[in-house]
Amino acid sequence: MPAMEHIRHLAGDIGPRGSTTPKEAEAAQYAFEVLSKAGLSPFIEPFTSAKSAWQPYALFSALGLIGELLFLFAGRQGAIIAFALMVIGLVSVLLELSFRPNLIRLLLPKGRSQNVVARIAPKGEVREKVVLMGHLDTHRTPLVFSSTGWLMVFSSLVPLGLLSALVLIALFLTGAFSPAPALKFASLPFALVILGIFLITIQADFTPYTAGANDNASGAGIVLSIAERLARSPLENTEVWAVLSGCEEVGCYGAEAFAQAHKKELGKAIWLVLDSVGGKDTGPVYITKETFLLTSHSDRELLALADKIASSHPEFGAYSKAFRGAYTEGAIGVKHGFRVLTMVGLRKDGLLPGWHRPTDTLENLDPEVVEKTEGFIWELLKEIDVRASGAARP
Repeated sequence: MPAMEHIRHLAGDIGPRGSTTPKEAEAAQYAFEVLSKAGLSPFIEPFTSAKSAWQPYALFSALGLIGELLFLFAGRQGAIIAFALMVIGLVSVLLELSFRPNLIRLLLPKGRSQNVVARIAPKGEVREKVVLMGHLDTHRTPLVFSSTGWLMVFSSLVPLGLLSALVLIALFLTGAFSPAPALKFASLPFALVILGIFLITIQADFTPYTAGANDNASGAGIVLSIAERLARSPLENTEVWAVLSGCEEVGCYGAEAFAQAHKKELGKAIWLVLDSVGGKDTGPVYITKETFLLTSHSDRELLALADKIASSHPEFGAYSKAFRGAYTEGAIGVKHGFRVLTMVGLRKDGLLPGWHRPTDTLENLDPEVVEKTEGFIWELLKEIDVRASGAARP
């Protein structure tokens, strides 16, 4: 079945697929049925996930605001408690931005989600393994994603918030030993920044989920389509794991659960991620690196292969970009030592069409971009397989 048919079912028939919601589970069941009908033997792996991408940062900012009130009105003991709260909040949020366990994660409401996985064996001996991943869930539609202007405000507010937290920690600590009134006045501008983050992050969870045609029915649809093609025509020496993951939008919980469960048997496998790959005015785009808090670099050899395919197949219109200010499941692959290449449909000006907006619908998807991206991935898989087949020859 063409990728667009899967995309239409996910984004149109099922619709918004919030992380840990019944609609996300319905999408997983659809993926399971597609893979089963293709003659594969898929399996579902449940896991526990946070329900919101925004609650960790709302809790971080709430700790900061409580600390500020204690600092202003509770004397020396209040300053000590404020210092402790702000340190806990800042350390936790830095770990959260790095996809690592932290105290705030322990406090978040949780739900159940699932990954759908199918292993597609090659015709011959397994000499290479590839994880092909696309997430099924969709994001909310917060105010800060409603326009380019709001995105610019938000992208400035995040580092400013981290800096403000550091300054408040210093002021709270100083106030514990020297409760000068000037310190309290000095803390107010930084507390206002923390208040701004709190209001923005609280607002986000009162917005509806997007239909997610681009982000990420497009990636999931291509994974399903390629899995069907591989079921009919396996590669020679490359085993492909098709993974339809859950809960990417709330911190890549599905990708993390998959990596933790299969890291030993996958070894140094190739980790290919498809995320938001059908937007208008884009082409097949492979990212050189992604920067959220940390920077995750794509594998050099995979980038070279992608460059080769882009050059030898100009009809795809493929190009490379660096990705900043957000994350993909590629970051989880890098974290666990896999060889990573991620496809994200960035326009040449670096913007992602319809990103977390109500306009991320089927009407705003470009089927030609979807087709070209699938073609690019198919050529990449064949090239990986040729190199794997040749690697063991005398």
